[in-house]
Amino acid sequence: MGHPANCYRLAIGSPGAGFARSRCRASRPIAFDAIRNGFRVAFGHPAFARDRPVASERYYPQGHSTGEHSQEIDILRGAFERVAAYGRPEFVLISGYVGIGKSSVINELHRVLLPSRGLFASGKFDQYKRNIPYATLAKAFQTLIHQILAKRDAEVNQWRNALRDALDPNGQVIVNIISELELVIGQQPPVPDLSPVDARSRFRAVFRQFLGVFARAEHPLALFLDDLQWVDSATLDLLKYLTTEPDVRHLLLLGAYRDNEVSASHPLVQMVEEARKNGAVVQEIVLKPLSIVEIHQLLADCLQCEKERTQALAELINEKTGGNPFFAIQFLAALAEEGYIVFEADKGDWSWNLAQIRSKGFTDNVVELMAKKLSRLPESTQEALQQLACLGNSAAIATLNMVRGDSDQELQAVLWDAVHAGLISRLDGGYAFMHDRVQEAAYALIPKELRPRIHLRFGRSLVGKMGQNEIEANLFDIINQLNSGSAQISDPGEKDLVADLNLRAGKKTKAAAAYGSASIYLSAGMQLVGNDAWDRQPKLAFSLSLERAECEFLNGNFDRAERLIGELLNRVNSKLERVAVHRLRILLHLMRAEYRQAVDRGLECLRLFGVEMPAAPTREQVQLEYEKIYQQLGNRSIESLIDLPLMTNPDIQAVMSILSVIAASAFNRDINLMYLFFCQT
Repeated sequence: MGHPANCYRLAIGSPGAGFARSRCRASRPIAFDAIRNGFRVAFGHPAFARDRPVASERYYPQGHSTGEHSQEIDILRGAFERVAAYGRPEFVLISGYVGIGKSSVINELHRVLLPSRGLFASGKFDQYKRNIPYATLAKAFQTLIHQILAKRDAEVNQWRNALRDALDPNGQVIVNIISELELVIGQQPPVPDLSPVDARSRFRAVFRQFLGVFARAEHPLALFLDDLQWVDSATLDLLKYLTTEPDVRHLLLLGAYRDNEVSASHPLVQMVEEARKNGAVVQEIVLKPLSIVEIHQLLADCLQCEKERTQALAELINEKTGGNPFFAIQFLAALAEEGYIVFEADKGDWSWNLAQIRSKGFTDNVVELMAKKLSRLPESTQEALQQLACLGNSAAIATLNMVRGDSDQELQAVLWDAVHAGLISRLDGGYAFMHDRVQEAAYALIPKELRPRIHLRFGRSLVGKMGQNEIEANLFDIINQLNSGSAQISDPGEKDLVADLNLRAGKKTKAAAAYGSASIYLSAGMQLVGNDAWDRQPKLAFSLSLERAECEFLNGNFDRAERLIGELLNRVNSKLERVAVHRLRILLHLMRAEYRQAVDRGLECLRLFGVEMPAAPTREQVQLEYEKIYQQLGNRSIESLIDLPLMTNPDIQAVMSILSVIAASAFNRDINLMYLFFCQT
């Protein structure tokens, strides 16, 4: 196979770091025409004007039809056809170095296959927002929600009814992570509080029902998640569930990641291996860099000259870029922009001086190359791009205006040069970087010592200009900015405010069963308030510590949870607070099968409220409690008890919370004690 298409490689169905069990060469690359087009545009010759992409695609051309389907598209098409015909979900992973063309593969599938036969949703993970659970999934489904809202009233009603039927009465579970859904199904009733384990089960079940509205036989759903190397743990856990749950149907999961950032110990690799063991269908497409032969052929094709002329230039490009398509195009664009490759109109040919190019000392680092490209923009545009980079790979216009103090027209004017250069694109209501490397380069232009100060200023601006409802809706974006600059905060009152926002973020992520992310926010809050908060803000300090201890426990970090529990018991004074901490310690004992210690701790807690129980009751004592129950029941039926008023006494609620966790464990200690516990509950 001598064709340039050999720059891509496929690996299917294998465990291990590379998942590589069997590999084969593709017959033609998905992005071959796009790469060639990018080379042509980089030179800017008028003869190629008919091939020139629009401004937003100038240096980031997407996949174009090559007139024949490559092996990668055949793999994706086959997966889609199976999902559509048989319903069983499949997971296709696409890996390769940044800039290698992973997104182009998916874009080609979207272009040639999905519009008339299925639904497509996509989201991109952000390395600066890795603690926000389900944020990328939310963005993906926001696109589908917006598409629904743009339809005719009759179609909107059909979707509304289908979503309500699927989610009732738990629609708020999904609204909590995809707020736009409320625009379709209306305001939802609150959902009852559940234990963390039950809350996770409910979330999975409700999300599966929500997904099923979009993923159906009549319109299968292809869900593309980019940059999985930055996936949050909650989303990763949900993906494993979706690939192995029998009730999930007609879903094609597509994921892309940078293989140089995913080692054998990466959670993504471990998730894929576990999913395979549980019967999931997983395939992987591995994209490789361009070889020197392929670069040579592309140059000769684009410059329309003899191959011998481009040999040395091809070797230099390969040396500098490692065959990375994105870097190669950017490198060539830099050569053309700086006049090292020119078109001589009188000769009708291209010319270049290799010695001059080498003496220039061009960097072999793509971020440095992009930073230099950015530095040629107006200073006001550079500053705006730096601010956008601080907010993430994309940001809403309203958010940018808040941190900059601009109007929409002023923002559009200052970013126009960047849009025209193809560095960023204008989205519906926002702006986004066209490539991760552009964002990295823009962020790199900010001196490291100034970054925390800028993030803090942005966070303060957002808090100061948003109402409480807006703050709640944008809580994670705000707190990520504030946390990035928290070292610059000196005022105790502001520290307490930011710590409280971290507590809210921690509770919100905990409610979404994202215990790892919740621990990070809660830990940040604890660091902000410090030990003196127990005197200054005892309620805030207690809530942060208890919530974090529970999240560490739920995340399997038992030693860390035990240390936090011990510190809490040395701090708290009220009975209700001590019971809350003791209850968590009892759960820790139960997780370690320390049933005797769990019961002893429970009996100790009950004595705080005057409830005395023998550690080894007799059968007669149990019988006496049974008789008390029947006396209290009187002539009432069991069914009538549901009409009694709800319990409101906090002391009795605390007693019940302890009995509920130790009753079953007493079976391993004393059967009569278990019966006695049941009588009390």
